[in-house]
Amino acid sequence: MKLKNNLPFFILTLILFVLPPILFAAPLKRPLRFQQMTPKEGLSGEMVYAIAIQGDELWFGTYAGGATFYDRSKNLLKAYTTKGEPMDPVDDGVSIHWKNLLPYNHVTVILPDVDRIWFGTHFYGFRGGGISYYQRERQPPWKVFNTNNGRAKKIISMALDGDTLWVGSEKGLNALDKKTETWKRFFSTQEGLSGNFVNTLLVQSDSLWVGTNGGVSRLLKGKKGWKNYSQGEGLGETEIKSLIIVENRIWAGESGGGLFEYDPREDRWKRFESRDPLKNGGINSMAVIRGRVFVCRENGVSIFDLETRQWESFTMADGLLSNMVLCTAEDRDGVWFGTDRGATKLILNP
Repeated sequence: MKLKNNLPFFILTLILFVLPPILFAAPLKRPLRFQQMTPKEGLSGEMVYAIAIQGDELWFGTYAGGATFYDRSKNLLKAYTTKGEPMDPVDDGVSIHWKNLLPYNHVTVILPDVDRIWFGTHFYGFRGGGISYYQRERQPPWKVFNTNNGRAKKIISMALDGDTLWVGSEKGLNALDKKTETWKRFFSTQEGLSGNFVNTLLVQSDSLWVGTNGGVSRLLKGKKGWKNYSQGEGLGETEIKSLIIVENRIWAGESGGGLFEYDPREDRWKRFESRDPLKNGGINSMAVIRGRVFVCRENGVSIFDLETRQWESFTMADGLLSNMVLCTAEDRDGVWFGTDRGATKLILNP
């Protein structure tokens, strides 16, 4: 009789603490609010491949337009390109030879460091391209690096790892010593890498994970040789475009749209089955921001709520500039997305 009288309370307790919490999802409040940054607002190029934010300072890396710097505290917009300033006296007037500016105007990666900001550029010609950094206190503030015999020319990814800057290109993986500012190591398929197109890098205390056009490669620090993962280890058929940490697990996003989670106990990958309405759209990048996983796809943005375990999405129909979403970055009051039509910020409710 006692259990019978408390049955409603028992059922409620079971629902709250035992069953999956998907019934209590708190989706984004709609209609969604966006802020746009396009050439009309002063963006130096329309296609945005990279975004980096430090307080009031925002950097946008564009295709053909170089990097746009925006200081919102001063309402200052400035474009940095191969024709920027200051000039070095030894420059010969040809843009791809200029020494103290961006190596090229196709900016693919922007990576903030402690005292500088790194830029990766992409160039198909015989000269130009590669990496540089901007350091405001330095005179001149820009420093351009050589392309490591052409191996660090078409830059796709970069990651900081102590005194090492890892630089992924279309020819493999380069390592730059930040103290000496010289190249020190290089890996390609000949050295055991799973693919030469290094799309994404993930640094852990004991490992370096590399997502390529041939799968995932793992380098255990202090040891030689790579451990490679492809279809035989549970991954899909297409290239890996993004690697991130989600709740102490590694997620991999592939160009075909699939999501995979690494199982360290079995040392293999498992497909992450979901009810994501955009799951067939190719993945360009991912990020964990404020308890949600934001997946930038070729058909919009997918969002996975880590508390409720529910998926939702938004597209141009909700106010996004374009469904081709290339990158994302967290801001203090929202999340920025780079698209092929400019940058757009989803304003989050407090």
